[in-house]
Formats: sequence, structure tokens, C-alpha cells
Amino acid sequence: MPESISKTQYLQTILELSVGDESTKISNNQIAEHLNVTPSSVSNMLAKLQEAGEVDVVPYYGVTLTKPGRATALRLIRSHRLIETFGAMKLGLSISEAHSNADNLDHDANDQFINALDKYLGFPELSPHGLVIPDIEHHYHPKSLRALREANDNETVTINSFTEDLELLQYTETLQLDLNSTWTIKERLPFDGPLVLVSGDRKLQVTQHAADFIYIND
Repeated sequence: MPESISKTQYLQTILELSVGDESTKISNNQIAEHLNVTPSSVSNMLAKLQEAGEVDVVPYYGVTLTKPGRATALRLIRSHRLIETFGAMKLGLSISEAHSNADNLDHDANDQFINALDKYLGFPELSPHGLVIPDIEHHYHPKSLRALREANDNETVTINSFTEDLELLQYTETLQLDLNSTWTIKERLPFDGPLVLVSGDRKLQVTQHAADFIYIND
């Protein structure tokens, strides 16, 4: 992954993990788990971002975005999710295909293009995988959601959204685990095994790791 993309993905990840709250400090371990990178890689990148004035790092407490860092993250999240929506809604791409193409286009799209695309799409509020799209003024108020892994045994849940990760989106498509579908947590297999989900005649097994990045309605 090019370094320029890596930096912006870090900014986006910090914003997403904080659920848009400017004061919430995000730990290196949270970022490492979310991006599937090593803690040392996180430390190195945060040092670069702090030097660039885009994050504030408080040792042993975590990191927050600066005003410029937050502005960059919001602009890119808006661009990415609108391009995803166009790919899925108008071009018939799968969510994972729309996401992959948006990754290649979102950094180069200017505000004029993105605002025109927003209008063309009818000002959608959610991306194809259920995440909030910042509006033209970059207002961003995502809901605080539970991860699927936090659901209780025998609880019935509705799938709200998936985090922005290509492998996760491909995984949910392979399982045919759809947004807004309703499932009951039947059991958790031993030795940190998968969650067993049941809906009517269908039964799925979802890994514990994937369940950390699949969100459900409270």
C-alpha cells in the first residue's frame, strides 16, 4: 500500500474508532487491530502524522486528530463513501468491488466533483455497507454501535454495518451476510471458535475476529 494512502487510512481509522468524538483517545492497539498492522507500524506512522500536525499523541493514553487531521479524514471519508455508493447503486458493483475502486479514486476527486456526485445520488446518508456519509458541510454524527461479537447468546440481532475493509467485505459477501438481515446468536464454538448465527433455515458461522468489525443495531 502506498505510504500516502496509508497515512490517510490512519486518519480515517482514528476518526471512525472515535465515532466522530474529537476528545476520544484511540490506543495504538485499537488502530493496529483495525488496520491489521503491527503496533510498531502504528507508532512509526503516528510519529509522522504528529510531525505533520495531523494528530496529537499522548503517551500511554492514546491519539486524537488535530483540526487539520480531522478535516482531511472527513473529506476523504465523504469522497470514498460517495464513490462507493455510485459504484454499488449505479454501476451494479458488489460492495467489495465498489470499495476497492473507491480506494483508487477517492484521493484524487476534488470537492466540486464529490459535491456534484452527492447531488446526483440524491444526497445519500449511508454508504453501501451502512456507514454514515459526511454531508457537504462535513457534519458527521455516526451512531455508537455494538460489534456482533458483543451480542449475547440467544440474542436476536439486526446487521447494521460493516467496517471499511476489503477482506471483511469479501468475507461477508461469501457468507451472504446482508445488511439489515436478522439473526439469532445460537452458540459460540469452543476454543475461541466462531459464532453460529441462525435465521430461519439458514445457519452461518462467523469468526470472532470478523465479528469485531460487523456492527449490530442496539
